Amino acid sequence: MRELLKQAHVKRLAANDIVFRKDDPGDGLYGVLAGRIVVTVESAEGKELILNMFGPGEFFGEIALLDGKGRTATAVAREPSELLFLGRADFLPFLRERHDAAVRIIALLCDRLRRTTDLVEDSAFLSVSSRLAKQLAMLSTAAPDGDLDIRMSQEELAQTLGVSREIVSRQLAAWREAGVIELGRRRIRVRNAAALDRIVAGG
Repeated sequence: MRELLKQAHVKRLAANDIVFRKDDPGDGLYGVLAGRIVVTVESAEGKELILNMFGPGEFFGEIALLDGKGRTATAVAREPSELLFLGRADFLPFLRERHDAAVRIIALLCDRLRRTTDLVEDSAFLSVSSRLAKQLAMLSTAAPDGDLDIRMSQEELAQTLGVSREIVSRQLAAWREAGVIELGRRRIRVRNAAALDRIVAGG
């Protein structure tokens, strides 16, 4: 791993800088050292859907890295970010020699495929309120040190569900009145995680 990291480069980005665009060559793998990266796709009408978000300690861009085809989506820095970049020419030989690393990459791909399957299933079978509750529960569970603050805008939250900001805003306002959440500037605090779980379960 130390030998591999000698080939890595650090890239610094300002907020809203593009990491790569959809269909760009899959020239390498990115890891997040600091900041926040969102991966998006856009419809012909310009509607944006957020597929994933990555913070410190996570990496992305592995699909195009492995198959050598174009990027499947666009990656954007939502805030000033620092990324570690490993080129495809350096990373693939490493995987060929380190079978345990290859197995872990396969496991990661499977995990992300399962998440994509869940998103398709949720879109087909769950109401918007249930999908929103599930997203909030997932984001708050993923926060470090048990922190239940979700630092993202309502617009971004709507883009993760593929619905309008107005729909999300109305539902969040209702949950705020019910004491389930608190709303701040680009921040949502979950006060009653059990209530969100009940909404997801159809309660």
